[in-house]
Formats: sequence, C-alpha cells, structure tokens
Amino acid sequence: MSYLNVPRLVFCGKFMTDTSTVNNDPEHFNTDTFRPNYWRTGQANGWWNPGGTGSWRFADVAVTAASYADGSQCRDGRVDPAIGAAIRGANDRVAAKLVDLDPEQQMISQVWGFAIRLGDEQSGFAAPMLPTGFTDLWMRVPNRFGDSAGAAAFQSTLSPVTWWSPTASRAITELQAAAGDGAALSVRFVVDGYDDDDSSPDFKFGRLSGCIGVAAPHEPRRFTASRRLGVAPGCALTVNGAQAVIDRGNLVIDLGNSLPAATPGGAMADIKDAFVALLPTDAAPVLLASIPYRDTGWYAATSGIVSVALDDAQHEKAARTPIGIVVDGAVALAEATDGIWMRADENVFRMDPGDTSSTTIHAARFGVPLAGQAISLALDDSMLQTQVVAGPIPGPPVAIPTSALSFPTTVTTDADGCAEVTLIASDPGNPRGYIDGQVYSVTYGPGPQAPARGTVRNTAFLLNAHVYSGLATPAEPTWIRDIEPIFTQYANLYPVMRPIVDMADYADVVRTRSLLRDTFDRPIDDPAYMPVTRDLSRAKQDMIRRWLPTTTYMSLDSVDDLQRALQRAVELEHATIPPYLCALYSIKPGANVEIAAILRSVVLEEMLHMTLVANLMSSLGGAADIGRPGFVPIYPGPLPGGLTAGLVVRLRRLSIAHIRDVFMAIERPRVVASTPRASDTPGMEPFTIGWFYEEIDCSLVELHDAGRITFGHPERQITRWSGPGTIEPIVDLASARAALAEVRHQGEGFGPRRPEDGDGEPAHYYRFAQIVGGRRLVVTDGGFDYSGDVIPFDADGVWPMVDDPDTALLDRHSQAGRLSAQFRDDYRALLLALHRAFNGEPDHLAAATGLMFTLEITARQLMAIPVDATGATAGPAF
Repeated sequence: MSYLNVPRLVFCGKFMTDTSTVNNDPEHFNTDTFRPNYWRTGQANGWWNPGGTGSWRFADVAVTAASYADGSQCRDGRVDPAIGAAIRGANDRVAAKLVDLDPEQQMISQVWGFAIRLGDEQSGFAAPMLPTGFTDLWMRVPNRFGDSAGAAAFQSTLSPVTWWSPTASRAITELQAAAGDGAALSVRFVVDGYDDDDSSPDFKFGRLSGCIGVAAPHEPRRFTASRRLGVAPGCALTVNGAQAVIDRGNLVIDLGNSLPAATPGGAMADIKDAFVALLPTDAAPVLLASIPYRDTGWYAATSGIVSVALDDAQHEKAARTPIGIVVDGAVALAEATDGIWMRADENVFRMDPGDTSSTTIHAARFGVPLAGQAISLALDDSMLQTQVVAGPIPGPPVAIPTSALSFPTTVTTDADGCAEVTLIASDPGNPRGYIDGQVYSVTYGPGPQAPARGTVRNTAFLLNAHVYSGLATPAEPTWIRDIEPIFTQYANLYPVMRPIVDMADYADVVRTRSLLRDTFDRPIDDPAYMPVTRDLSRAKQDMIRRWLPTTTYMSLDSVDDLQRALQRAVELEHATIPPYLCALYSIKPGANVEIAAILRSVVLEEMLHMTLVANLMSSLGGAADIGRPGFVPIYPGPLPGGLTAGLVVRLRRLSIAHIRDVFMAIERPRVVASTPRASDTPGMEPFTIGWFYEEIDCSLVELHDAGRITFGHPERQITRWSGPGTIEPIVDLASARAALAEVRHQGEGFGPRRPEDGDGEPAHYYRFAQIVGGRRLVVTDGGFDYSGDVIPFDADGVWPMVDDPDTALLDRHSQAGRLSAQFRDDYRALLLALHRAFNGEPDHLAAATGLMFTLEITARQLMAIPVDATGATAGPAF
C-alpha cells in the first residue's frame, strides 16, 4: 500500500523554501577567491537568494478531499471534518531544511527534519518524515526555464505516527485502522511554480499538492514499487513520467507531476483530449477513460491522481499489457513494452572513508516483483558534469578518483524482486581542493550492461554519493590551523548567520560556543543540525566538538605553527592598510591636512610592520606568501584570524565615527585605560593584535631555548627603509624580539599610562583617538590627556565615497568601471612586487613603492566620479 491506494487524503496549498543560493556555485566554496559581491543578489554574484536560511515549510496547506476504503470520495468538510483541516510542519522545533548533496550535485535536493501535523490534538495525527530527495525534476511550463517553470515530486514515509483520538473524521479513522500497529503513512507531494523574483510578494513561495495514504511494511520507503510510465518516444508534448498501481479493481495513475502547466503554478495547459489507455504491442491503444484535467479545481481536489475502474477483462489485460496516456490520438506516456521497471529505495549517500552503505533495488514487471533479474551498475558522471559549469567559472573535477567508491557491477534480484547493493567508500584525497571530498553517481539497469553514460537523466534513478576526504585530526585542535578554514567557508556560504554568529570571527565564535556546541551535537536528521548543508565529515565534526570546549586559538609549540602564525601576522598588518587608505584617499585636496598626515603616517608604519614580520619569517628560513589568492581579506568582514571581538572592518570614507568604531578597535591595546586619566582602572581586552604578538614572542623564546629554531639569512631581508621606524637585520633572538616589540609598541604603545610608540609619537590607537577627540595628545605627570592643539575635521572636505566599493557592481565600460579595474590590477601588481621583495629580492621594494603612488592617483580620480543618484562617488576596490 502507498498514497496511491485508498484510503487516501488529498491536500493542496503552498510551500516555502528559503535556500541560500550563495552555495549554488562551486566557485563560491573557494575561500581564497570569495568576494563580497557573492552576498548580493544577481546571477553573476549571489544568485537570487544569497540571504537564504535553508528553511523548508508548508504554508496555507489544507486537506481538500478524501478517498475512502470503499472507493467513495468526499470534498465537504461538513461531512468529514478532515476536509479543510490544516497540514503544518512541527510546532516544537525550527523549520525543516532543504539541502543539496553537493554544489556539483544539486539535482537530488533532500528535505531534512520535516514533520507533518494534520488538524489539531482533537482530531488528526502527527509524524516525522523520513528525509527524502526530489524526483522527476522537469520544466513544467512549456518554453520556459528556471525555477519558476520547474516541478518535482517528493515521496517519503511518515513514522512513527501519533494519532489524536477519538476523531469524528471517517478518513482519519480509516487511515489509522489501515495503518495498524505499523503506524506508518506514505506521503507524496509535488512542488511547482516557485517564485524566485525577490520583488514579488510571493517570493520564495510556490504551489504544493499532495496525498497521504498508508505505508505497507514491505513497500520501499521513498517510492512506490509500482508501474512506471515514461515519456513516449517521439512525443512532442511537454509531459513527464508517472507511476501507477492496480488497486481493488481500479487502475490508479499519479499524473500530479506529469501534465504541463499554462503558467508557473497555474492551471494545467490545454493539451486537448487525454485518455488513460492500454497499449498492446500488437494493436492500437485501448482507451479506458478520459482525464478531466481541464475541470475547474481538478488538480487541487485530486493532486493529479486518476482512478479508472476496470472490468474483469480489462483487469486481466492490464495485468500483462503496458499502460499509458494518449493525448489527441498520440501516445504521450507509455510503460516499457516488457513492463520492467526498477529503482533503489535509498539513493543519496554521505560517506566517510571506510563507510559501508547499502540500498535495495526493487525490480518489477507490470507491477509484480521480478525474481532472478540481473542488474548491472556503472559509474556515470554525466549529471555531475551539468553542475560544474553552474557559474561563470567551471567547478573542480568530479568523480575522481574512481577507486574511492566501490560497488558490485552486477546484482540479481531475490524471490521478492529485491537486490541489495553495497557501496564502500575509501579516501578520495582532496581532488577538488576547496570542496571537501568527491561526488559520484552510479547508474543501473536490467541486463548484462548498465545504461550508457548520459542516458539516465533523472537523478532519482541514480545512486548519488558524496565521499568525504580523510582527515588525520590533531589531539588538540586550534582555531588558526584546524577550525578557521572550515568555519570561514560556512561564514561565506551562509551570510544570513553573520548577525547571530560570524563564524569567521574567532571572538564571535567564542562568545556563542555554547550555541555552536548544541547545534554540532545534534543528530543529522534534526533540523537544527549544524551545518545546514550536511556536508561535514565525521572526522571534522568530531574535531570541532573537541575544540569547542577549549576554543584554543593557536599552539605555537612547533616551527610549522610558528610560521603559520607569522604568515597570519603579515595578513593582519596588510588587512589594515586598505581601510586606512580609503579614508586617506577620500580626503579632498587641501582639506583635513592634519588628519591626512596622521593617516599617512599610520599606513607607512603598517607597511613597516609587514616588512618586519616578513624579515622574521625569512630569518627563520620561511617565506611570506603575499601574492596568493585570498591574501586580500573580504571587506566588510573580520580581521584575518578573527581577532578583536565583533569587529567588522569596512572600506569607508573618512568620518569621526569610522575612526572611532573601526580604526581604534583595530589598534586597541590589550590593556587600555577606560579614559585617558591616570586614576582610571585599566580594562583587559582579549584577542587583540597586541595579544597575538605577545603569543608569538613567547613562542620564539621557547622554541629558541629548546634549540628548535635558529636565525639568519640577512641577505634575504629588507633593510633599506625610507619610512618611519627602523629596520635592522634579524640574526638572533634579541633582534627578533626587538622587531616584534616595535610592531606592538607602534600599534598600542607601552601601556595604559604610556601611549607613546618609542619614537616620540603616540601609538596608532592614540593617534586615532586624537582625531576623534579633536585635539593633540599631551603627556602629563602620571598620565596623559587630549588638551593639545586642535585637529579640525571638515566633513565637506571628504568625498562621499560609497561604502565598500566593488568593481563587480560597476559597468566595466564606464569611466568608473575602467578606473576601478585599473586600480585592482595595479594593487595586485603591488602585492606581487612585495612578494618578490619579501622572498629573497629585497631591492624589488622600490617597484612596490612606485606602485603606491600610481594607486593613489587612480584612487583620487575614482573619488571624484559619481556612481548613483545620491551623488555618492566611486572608490578603490582592493
């Protein structure tokens, strides 16, 4: 029994799915090349719903009809109170999730964590739904493409069922009686007419129509072991496959996802007269009954299910003759001439190396289990190949190595028409780089040969597997080495999470670690399971669980860890330069002279800090990686490494608020007086840049004293420096610690009562505080205050630059677009020049210096070009 058998309830309404489209494109999984425009709506950027939550819901769904065990029907709620009863999801947990298997296999999306409640606790039932993926995806509206024209069906099992009784509904009473002690129901619903227009009031909603019946214990859980009608060869109509059963003398055909619609989510298109028919191979079709698809309300009341009473002769003939649908005299849908059809129950697999998964293929001939049938299987990557070109840049290779997924090439059905297939996963390595593991599809069919590659276009008739990469997890995971790469990818792909927890921000993760521990501890079928995408291997999930109680930032007890931390230090110093430069470049010529001088001095010292850290890496035998993809951070976003709690670094024009809220937060000392008065009690600030350098300094001492590091290679270091501060070759522990001390003191000073940087100037934090306070800092006995000369700020002397300029948002043929691209290319050249200078060619620093002047000229030209109706101007995009 299934939803095709009586008793049966029909329901209709809407569904809502709020999938995040950032992860539609494999390119977006690459954190090194991820850009902020991927969070914006647009086909070339964030697609149509970048802020999606992944949620799946029923909306305004209600029962429209009941078919009773005796074959009679009811559509009147006054006769049966189940008619008109609402069908909802669970009321005690978050919404279910609609989840792709992988960005390179999006044609088998599954609903996870869904539950159905019919009626109320006085009359109805509730049950969780087994996770299931859609089947029979097609373009339902002729001559249209895209999500709004598409349609697909979901079928699953509801179990265990909680019945609320007694009930006055005959339909619910019959369902409960038929289900018996097994208490399992069969549900199928069709979705179509999805509205992906973000300007529409129905955005994210679509039409839903479905049925609920009884699930027999021997039936597959995600489909009905029935008869299959496919699109007939040569059919010119827009139609789709269907399934059918013979039940109690009736031929029941599910056409809910088979007939075309005139408009997205609208009435069925008029394809002329349509009939259920027998299709004998040696004679003309035998028409059994017309299909009243043109009747008003037909689809809502039937969900497309047609039931035809058969006389004895027709019943006998239908048992051994193909069935089909004839439209306007031509065969549109037809069962295979031999009546053989087969499908695997479980067809989506998430597997770690070493896992074994099994599924059962059910085979039948004219709906009767087919024993002794040989079934052949083979890899088929054709449906995966359609995904690697989803965006403007093709995704990484799929289905390699082939050895990572093992399965039998031939199985044979038993007396019940069933054959078990066992999949064995081994470590695929990391063939896709920035996407974990690998995806595979396996095709199967009757006979000694599997279907030819590309001939099976319905992913429901494939075995689809995501095999995760192996991972040797450390006993003590750290943020920098182990956790940040995983969390940053999720932060990119699910921007909707950022206001709650920015998973790329270490301090934010620490703040919400109790919440994260709860979500990572949940079972995979829980709708609140983390990650929403369900693409995290057990090894990674176990590592995250071990890390969350400790939230260890870094462990600098090895040379590799120290070099990793120094590379992050280079990235940190660089990350401050673009926002400081934007504020500097936004100052109009001749305006805000004192502020411009302060900003320029800080930028030059940040470049000095980059150089000092790069020299230290060279001294230890390492190399700073400046030109790699992803070196330039995402703006807006956290600092590299997620330091400084809650800080979002942005590219904005000069303003007092921006200096106060962002620049001072970047440079904030670990210990700072709450006000400049000496009597104030200092407050401790965790996870600052200064704290980071203190940890590196301690590691240098410990590793040096243990004899595990040595210093040298002065010929590879930059020593010619024309800016503020000094550069000496790093040749021993003392000179290494002196370089780190200079970096720390220029940024945060010597302490809460000593704001100087060691060179007679206030440290960066206090220089910025001067701008905010409007006066120069004056050191007094036992402290300091801001009572010096006035530092005026003229708001009219600042270009109204747009926030976070982005080349991708400009017309590339416009003056602003061309200049923005020029600036981007010159900045890339600057980084490559620095990379050479920091890696054995110190004299190449002169080339980088020349590029700095070129960049400033281009940036100031951009600042004068209006880009929208508000008068906002363009700005540099790094």
